[in-house]
Amino acid sequence: MQLFDFSYEFPSTIEEIDAFSGVEFEVFLFEYFQAKNCNPRLTDDSNDKGIDLMIHLPQENMTKKIGIQAKRWKGSIGAVEIRKMLDGKGHYNLDELWIITTSRLTSSAITTAKNNRIQILKREHVISFLEDLKSMENIRFKKPKKAVESREEESSYDNLLLFEMLRKLRKDLAKKHKLYPVYHVYNNVMLEDIIKKMPKTLEALKEVQGFGEKKIDMFGQDVVTCIKRYNDNKELNDRVEALIKLRTRIAKFNKIDKDEDAFSNEALITIAEKLPTTIEDLKEIRGIEEDKIEIFGRYLITKIKTMFIDSKKT
Repeated sequence: MQLFDFSYEFPSTIEEIDAFSGVEFEVFLFEYFQAKNCNPRLTDDSNDKGIDLMIHLPQENMTKKIGIQAKRWKGSIGAVEIRKMLDGKGHYNLDELWIITTSRLTSSAITTAKNNRIQILKREHVISFLEDLKSMENIRFKKPKKAVESREEESSYDNLLLFEMLRKLRKDLAKKHKLYPVYHVYNNVMLEDIIKKMPKTLEALKEVQGFGEKKIDMFGQDVVTCIKRYNDNKELNDRVEALIKLRTRIAKFNKIDKDEDAFSNEALITIAEKLPTTIEDLKEIRGIEEDKIEIFGRYLITKIKTMFIDSKKT
């Protein structure tokens, strides 16, 4: 049995969870189920088959292996995200599938979940997790803050590509070195300072806030390499900037409150990389919901063709 990491500080309110990034929400659930002695394990983001973590839930005469998809999104969750979990069931040899979310599911997502016996744990269940934690011993909670530190989903569009590259790197390094939460690698303040100073050498990285010798030894070369990849990929960065403007127009025309509710930053980067040209291609991209694809998917792929593909032919 894994030992519970008593250094983790849990949120005490659902409002704190509302400010979490997707990764932070996954880590919260990992720590919660670890406190419940369910032997959780986070999956590999590069090929997770729709499963973010797995737990072992004791029953009367057996232990069920359950696969969980964690969704802390601002927008609605579509049926595509639910269907992805079905691949994970066989891949990880799971007995049950759960989706745990503070977000709303579309009607098609709910139908897909019910038809495939996927249990939906909604916002009220997450609130009950918090109440459960408050009844347990040796649980640490975060001290209230006047302002939430995380800017994961409220990032400036300046250097969005580098911001997302550094976030992904942080997640990968956390898994590689078994450091949770991911801010043990570098927090958001440090991430922003990296973007501001753009260190190209390990020596220059010493000028970035929070990077001492230990962090530079562990993560420095990866950070410097990440920045080099960003600098060497001007074409991709230009695509990202163009797609940011296109997403704003799409959100405004379709009366979507926030640009990221049209499709996430993660989806935007993937679109810039893969340049999808069919509706089926769009459905394979994580972070753009099926109901949104139905609304503006054809317009989006038409613009992708004219902006990035046809323009190269002329």
